[in-house]
Amino acid sequence: MPNRSKFFIIVVQSALIVLLLIYILYSTERKEGAALLENEITEARELIASCINRNDSLSLLLHECRIENAIPPFLDQSQVKDLKKMGLENPVEDLRNDLISNADLISTSAVLGGEMGFYFRDGIHILNKRWVFAYFEDGHLAGALLLRYNIDEENRIIWEVIDEYIYY
Repeated sequence: MPNRSKFFIIVVQSALIVLLLIYILYSTERKEGAALLENEITEARELIASCINRNDSLSLLLHECRIENAIPPFLDQSQVKDLKKMGLENPVEDLRNDLISNADLISTSAVLGGEMGFYFRDGIHILNKRWVFAYFEDGHLAGALLLRYNIDEENRIIWEVIDEYIYY
């Protein structure tokens, strides 16, 4: 019997040692895994901060490059003179203001309670003394119009929709 008890004690001790070694090994792996995960999280945060800084820098650069009330390069001074002769005091602003007040030119119906309109002045591009390209939206759905315009004898701007495109 004493040999059987010694054998049983040795088996139990061996099992406890194996379990202890497994626990130590598993704990070490978890700590290493946690450390790796912490490093990846730190790197991801640094990448996000870098992207935010880059975006802010590009936004600032874009804002600095924008010239307020500039005539786009495709509407030259001779066309501006022609439009003034046709009765527009400030052709770019007059055309934009008139188009903004004519949202009924947009044939696409608004969705989800919105109202279609030309809400962004910078989205109205006077291409030349005949055509305008204009962005429109209702807050949910957006699109663009290509329009032709004429100025009648009473200096009113007459609009004609050439094409309409919805961004899906």
